[in-house]
Amino acid sequence: MDDIKLAMLGSKEAAKRLTDAGVMLPCQKCGGQAEVYEYPGEDWQQPYTAKCKKNDCFWIGKDFTTRKQAIREWNTRAPILSAEEIERLEAKP
Repeated sequence: MDDIKLAMLGSKEAAKRLTDAGVMLPCQKCGGQAEVYEYPGEDWQQPYTAKCKKNDCFWIGKDFTTRKQAIREWNTRAPILSAEEIERLEAKP
């Protein structure tokens, strides 16, 4: 299983590897591509947020000081499956 799937299932280690590489998980609402949005201007203390590129269907809801912080928050959101469901998937051949 690749790091994107593992991170979507709640693996913090996989999410960290993706974040360190600058890779963002797909949107949790529509599956579309995500991006780090930088607010225009120079007066923002926290100029970055993470959001879905497709019609802005989902925003992370917080602002961050760095791009990496925004990516980490996006990539470490709550898993889709429970711990038990993840264990059952990992046990399958």
